[in-house]
Amino acid sequence: MANILASLSSAGNALDVFQQALTVIQNNVDNSSTPGYATQTLNLEAEPLVVTGGLTGGVAAQGLEDSRDDYAEEQVQQQTQTLGFYTAQAQSTGTLQSFFDVSGTGGVPAALNNLLSAFSAWSVTPGDPTAEQNVLANAQSLASSINGLANSLSSASQQMDTQISSTVSKINSIAAQIQQYNQQVLQSSTPDPGAQANLYAALDNLSQLTNFTTVKQSDGTITVMLGGGDPLVMGTQVNQLSASDVVATNPPPTYPNSPPSAVITDSQGNDVTSQITSGQLGGLLDTRNRVLGSLLGNTQQQGSLNQFAQTLADTVNNILESGTVSTAQGAAAGTALFTYDTTNPANVAASLELNPAITASGLAPVDSSGNANGNANQLADLGNAGNTAGNIDGMNLVQFLAQMASDIGQENQTATTNQNTQQQIAAQATTLRDQISGVSLDTQATSLLQFQRAYQATAQVLTVLNDMLDSTINMMTVTT
Repeated sequence: MANILASLSSAGNALDVFQQALTVIQNNVDNSSTPGYATQTLNLEAEPLVVTGGLTGGVAAQGLEDSRDDYAEEQVQQQTQTLGFYTAQAQSTGTLQSFFDVSGTGGVPAALNNLLSAFSAWSVTPGDPTAEQNVLANAQSLASSINGLANSLSSASQQMDTQISSTVSKINSIAAQIQQYNQQVLQSSTPDPGAQANLYAALDNLSQLTNFTTVKQSDGTITVMLGGGDPLVMGTQVNQLSASDVVATNPPPTYPNSPPSAVITDSQGNDVTSQITSGQLGGLLDTRNRVLGSLLGNTQQQGSLNQFAQTLADTVNNILESGTVSTAQGAAAGTALFTYDTTNPANVAASLELNPAITASGLAPVDSSGNANGNANQLADLGNAGNTAGNIDGMNLVQFLAQMASDIGQENQTATTNQNTQQQIAAQATTLRDQISGVSLDTQATSLLQFQRAYQATAQVLTVLNDMLDSTINMMTVTT
């Protein structure tokens, strides 16, 4: 009698265990498309069977186990971080590239060619008022084109600052989600598959934005650290980031009045910009500080656009001011064609303008040796390959301007190529992870049939035991 009752209890417990397993399978199927979810499995353990000792065997549930692979998760996060960097870099350099006309038919290249052509026409008829006026008009057009390019780049810089601030806000928001997960873990001793799915979905989203590493603590909480080790989330504490524009003072600035750089600081005010090397934030910072800095200048460089504008103005002004307006005895000295802000080398392109003091008659075609069109010829020759006047890094003004456009184009091409390649790598890493930890509906269907059969068999055993118990009770009643 006692053995039958024990067997009934064991069978009833087995039914409960198999029902739990079926519930886990149903939950897996329901969450098969949930981001961050890993397949759950109910751990089963055979109970001891010792007939003489009254141990009737059976099965017991020993908690849930998920199929998540930490290495696979880490690989997806790393590849996603790299993809985010190249994506942001490709988009932002694409914007910068659009400001440069590599065809030479528009923008600064066309305006420069028009001025050189005006110089050439003036050199043929140096005393012609129409040719002189044409020089002034094209000089004004070139200065305006350079101003426009500088303003476009400055506007792009401001747009990137807005994107950087928005990205930092998203990072802080995700960090708060991870903090909430840690609080849940500390308040509950039972792992929650749904909470874990939310955690890893949040980490995937964070991977798109910045580079980081994670450490699982002994209490189950997750510590998230930026690439350089600065903690972003530690237990229930969040180290929020901030974005700002700063003119760096270390090392001491060569150009203290240059445009500021984008800087990321932690909640203690520490500069952590150098730790952010991947993700969308890393790509934005790279384009904003390095690429734009090379064009508009920063504390350590004047910027190629300012260098071009200053070299153009200084070269043209020096040539004109070295000569006279005519070959007549006592003729007036030439007047500078351009002016700019001489107090700030990083503001030359934005401040370049036609000298308001010059008139058409103030142009000086005569060189210092008395040649009637010597200066005009020198100015017309500025765009020729063999010309050395106004050279920058071994290139004349036309070549240097073309190199600027080429450099930006190369930045964008490299970033776009890297983005396309990285998309495939990230997709492969995600596929491998999903094969390991994702929900396979085929596998779940097989497990469902297995536990349904086990449930049915146990129910049949329970029926047989119940019949045996009824028979035993009836026999005992007849005997009494």
